[in-house]
Formats: sequence, structure tokens, C-alpha cells
Amino acid sequence: MLARAGGRAQRRGLATKVDMAALKRLRQLNAVPLTKAREALARAGNDVERALAQLERDALAAGAQKAAKVRDRVAAEGAVAVYAHGGRAAMVELGCETDFVARNATFVGLATRVAAAAAGLGAAGAVAEVRVDELADARVDELANARVGGRRVDGLRVGDAVTDAIGRLGENMVLRRAAAAGGAGTVAGAYVHGGGGGAGRIGALVALRSDGDAAALGELARQLAQHVVGFAPRHATRADAPDAAPDTVLETQAFVFGGGSVGDVLAQRAAALGAAVHVAGFVRFERGEGVARPAQPDFAAEVRRQLQ
Repeated sequence: MLARAGGRAQRRGLATKVDMAALKRLRQLNAVPLTKAREALARAGNDVERALAQLERDALAAGAQKAAKVRDRVAAEGAVAVYAHGGRAAMVELGCETDFVARNATFVGLATRVAAAAAGLGAAGAVAEVRVDELADARVDELANARVGGRRVDGLRVGDAVTDAIGRLGENMVLRRAAAAGGAGTVAGAYVHGGGGGAGRIGALVALRSDGDAAALGELARQLAQHVVGFAPRHATRADAPDAAPDTVLETQAFVFGGGSVGDVLAQRAAALGAAVHVAGFVRFERGEGVARPAQPDFAAEVRRQLQ
């Protein structure tokens, strides 16, 4: 009896030795429950970095276990996220199982950080595919001291950040596809629709080739990306597809913001900038494209069957 009481006292004593400043700092870096943060600091002797590393290892292990359990579930929901900065832009599609998680701030934050990581990959110039395996191995960037779901994620591999989110949100997540554009004489812009915080349901990237003012070109590329989201062209120019219907060609479509066709607007902007402006490429993502969704049960039919 005395031994058990002594053991409880020893545990209480260990808890009271946790440094409050260290506890506050740890929870600023990783918003775990208070009890878990105290335990981590106690094990680490109030060393915040050691405690943080242990919490991250625990989270990744829990995420990996959960990922193994849910990996066969269909992830037909999710978000398309975009990022644009300094003439470079990127877009990713991150899948999840339900619209509820797709709208969760943790999930949206992760998708936008992954898009930022993708901007540093892919060939410079016109729109290029970013390999998913390459992106999964990239590091989540450190812009704005990146946080996802209340804890810092900068420095983590993208794949590990996704695994961690699976553990915390409880759904299968799939890094489905990615693209990047800009650089090497081009300026890229991006736009996403149907959401907030840089992620939504449909997104687009557009790259422009020109020697004109980069800021003006970036804004034009963003407007063209918005046009691509709304009008879903299949080809950039008539030269790309001479036999295509005019309404499927970007340069012959009426520009969403007015001023004639997209080709007319490019000519107008070229005259204003004093430099030729050409569409180097574009890509459009829509959430869940090509994903076979599970058949939904017909509850009415089931009730009728039972009543027969």
C-alpha cells in the first residue's frame, strides 16, 4: 500500500517539476493536449527540442498506423490548392474521403503548404507536371513559419506531413497530382475557386511568355487562370489544335473580364507593355476528376424491398 502511494507521489512530483515556460513554448510549437505536453517535457528533462522531436515521432507513428488501416478507402473528396509567388506558381490536388474533412482548417492548411512546396519543383518555364513521389519527398517550406493544425510543419517531408494529418483527422489522404510553372522567360499565375485560404474545388495555372513587366504579367496570368477555371478550354491556341471548335480554344474564347477574345486581350496587353505576350501553357484541375466513387446505397429501394 505504501509502495503504491509512494509511486503516485513520485509521479505527481515529476509532473510538478515541469518548467512552465518550457511547457508554454512546447505548446506554441505543437498544440497537443496539456497532459501530453507535460509528459513529453518530463521525459525530456524540460528540453523543448527533445520533447518536440518525441511528439513528432509519436504523431508520425500514429499516423502511419492509421494510414495502413485506411489506405484502401476511396479518397474522392479533397481540395485543389494553389500557390503563386515571384513569377512561379504551383497547384496540387490532395484527396480525402469526406467533404467535412476537405473543409477542415487543418486539411486546407496542409494542402496550401504542399502547393508551396511544389512551386520549387518541376521544370522551369511552361506548365510542367510535378511527380508525386518527388513532391512527397520534398520539404514543407518555411514561409510564414508554416503551421498546420496548430503545430509547425516546416522542415517535414511532404509525405510525413500527410501521414501526420491522416493520424489526426482519421481519413485516408492521397497526394493525387501536382503541376508547376514559371521561370525561364515565363511568368505564371494561379487561381482556385470554390473554397478559401488558397484551396478549393477547381484550380488553374497559366504561364505567359514575355519580356514585359513581371508584376503586370503575373496579374494577367492570374486573370487568365480564373478564365480557365470558368470556361475550361482544352487548347491554348489555334495552332495547337487547328481543327478544334473555337469554344474549346483559349485564345478564341471571349475573355471573362471583357475586352474581346483572349487573343485580343493578349494583343492589347502586349501593346501596353511594349513586349509580345503569349500563353506558354495552362493546366486545370478539378477535385476528384477520374476517381471512381463508391456506389451510394439506395435506402428507398431497400425500404421497398423490406416491405414486400
